[in-house]
Amino acid sequence: MKTTLIICIFALSFGFLYKSNATETNKQTISIDSVKIDPICKMKVKQPANHKSTYQKQEYLFCSKGCKLKFDKNPEQYLKK
Repeated sequence: MKTTLIICIFALSFGFLYKSNATETNKQTISIDSVKIDPICKMKVKQPANHKSTYQKQEYLFCSKGCKLKFDKNPEQYLKK
């Protein structure tokens, strides 16, 4: 009886630890995917961003309105770098 109880407690604690680690991994993946690089100043920009442009079906995020305006004037210049 004691052995069965110990095995059940161990199994439950292992399941809890596995679930919490999986949740942390998912949070890290989500946060990494939601960070983009501003093509003008190379700053990290998190989604949802206030300043966005679409060029050749690709969406670009910007840290500020100034960077967005520079990009909109000549996107090719900043995508070559």
